[in-house]
Formats: sequence, structure tokens, C-alpha cells
Amino acid sequence: MPKNALVVDSDFFFVEFLSELLEKRGYAVRKAHNGKEAISKIEEEERPLDIIFVDLFLPKVDGRQLIHFIRTKYHDTHRPIVTISGTIIEQMGELDEIGADYYIAKGPIAKLTIQLNEFLTEIETQPFCPPADKKVLASGNVFPRRDAMELINGLRFYRAVIESIGVGIIIVDSDTRILAANPTALEIVAKSAVDVMNRPVTEIFPLKDKAELRGALERIIRQPDLGKITFLTTFQSQKVRTIVSAFPADNPEAGWIVALGAFDPQTEKD
Repeated sequence: MPKNALVVDSDFFFVEFLSELLEKRGYAVRKAHNGKEAISKIEEEERPLDIIFVDLFLPKVDGRQLIHFIRTKYHDTHRPIVTISGTIIEQMGELDEIGADYYIAKGPIAKLTIQLNEFLTEIETQPFCPPADKKVLASGNVFPRRDAMELINGLRFYRAVIESIGVGIIIVDSDTRILAANPTALEIVAKSAVDVMNRPVTEIFPLKDKAELRGALERIIRQPDLGKITFLTTFQSQKVRTIVSAFPADNPEAGWIVALGAFDPQTEKD
């Protein structure tokens, strides 16, 4: 029986390149072009994946979120996770936070082909290294790039803002499945990130409020001029103000932001 591999990258041609390389080595390859699709592929697998290749910058659900999801949900079955990205060198100080087992910097395809084949031969013929023995591989001399560092620093800033803000933020895809939820939102709904990721947003709302949420999602698409729709929800016996808006605002069919905030009856009276 062939080994199972999953390749996750937003670059179609890179996915095809890596998939072909793995198939020549006898792997059955699953492909995904964003993190949300990857989660669906993983959940659909009837038997465990033997190895997973993940880029860090992915649409929908990014590489860090995806790795965290895999590690948390499937902690009892360890499988090598290989981060293969063009920004590994710029993030050398964050490898423990990223959480992969191996890190490969993208480079010229010819050199990368040799490097990947050598890497696969090593992990196929030797016992799997524990997570503490992380390896970083790069094709030739690779140095941090200023433009990449600026992009990464910008993303870090916005991630920090979303994670520290005192309002619950849930990002919902066009099929109503959750792409991300910040710590405040997870605290309000009393669930973990793994519990909500790639689940329909209606599943995390109380039964009596599901119909109102569905109606709000639909009205925002059909009547984008509304901007937002507000209603009250009850989570853990606490009233919560729920605000539904389109995301991004100029394309209401792309998805939604569901914001959860404190409800103050006194303020409402005023």
C-alpha cells in the first residue's frame, strides 16, 4: 500500500511539481491550495497521512493555523509536518511557534529537487526525528530579504491586534464555514480553535439564535447597503451583542465578519 502525502500550497505549479516528485517515489498524493481545503482533505482521509508539506502563506487558513490544527486535533498520531516556504529564513526565530518538524526554504527547482529527494530518502530510511530535533534545509546561501521581513512584520502586527482586541471576531467563508476566531470569540462561545475551525458558524450559536444568524448572513449578501446587522445572542447565560457584516466590505459574497461584544442594558436605555 503506498504512503499517503498531503501537499498544501497556493502556487498551483509548485503543488504539481512536488506532487509529481512524491508520486515518482510511490506516494499517493492529496493536493490542497489553501488551508481550509487542507483541513477538509485531512478530515476526509480514511487512513492517516504519512507526511504533510505545508507552505506558511496560505489563503483562507494560513500555514501556522493549519499546523496548530493538525497538532491539536491529531496529537495522538504523530506524522511529519514539513514547512516548505519562501520565507523560512526570515522566520528562523519563530520555528518553535510555527510547530513543524522540518523546514525547507524554497529555491531553484533543480537544486530543490535534489534536496527534496535526499530529504525523503533520509526520513524514509531512518527513524523519525522527534519534534525537538528540528531541521532547516536551504538550497545554497539564502539570506533574509527586506521586503519579506516587512510583509511578515506587518502580518505580525495585525495578528497581534486581532488577538488582543476585547471584541470577539469570527471570520466566516462564503460557504458559512469558520476560517478563524480570535481568543475573545473563543472565550465567549466556550470552544477551542480546533472545535470551530472549518465548521459552519451556525453550529456554535445557540439553537434559538441559529435562524436569526442565518437570516443576517443572507440579508447582508442580498442587501449590501445595510452595512451590518445587529442582534442579541445568549452564550453561557450572558447576553452578547452580535454584529454581522460583509468581509471584505466591497465583496459581500466573499464572506462575513461576525463580531461578538458585551451587552450593557444600562447603555441601551441611555
